Amino acid sequence: MIEQRKAQSSASIILMGDINEMKDKSGNTIFAGQLKNIGTERADLVRIDFILRKNFQGDTDRLTAYATGSSHIFKDTGIISNSSIKPGALGDFKLIIPNSIGNFIGYSYELHWDSYE
Repeated sequence: MIEQRKAQSSASIILMGDINEMKDKSGNTIFAGQLKNIGTERADLVRIDFILRKNFQGDTDRLTAYATGSSHIFKDTGIISNSSIKPGALGDFKLIIPNSIGNFIGYSYELHWDSYE
């Protein structure tokens, strides 16, 4: 059902530039960057999933960061979210990977969003 909703949506989210990687004083890894909606409709609940590859045996951890974009009140529920990105607009994301996760040898990412009235 989610895939159907995406196919009908004209929102389209892309990564703008590179993902910035840094360490904080506690040894946590921070991923940060920007996402852009290049579509013609608003994208809601915009998120980026990072899949951290822990070793060569295929062990992974998956962590999610929601974009900070524009606020939107959803009609059906009254819920307010700041994870919407309007057409042509940018949204920032920041993910703190705790050092308790341990080392990882690489990562990939997936972009997800929904579209609501």
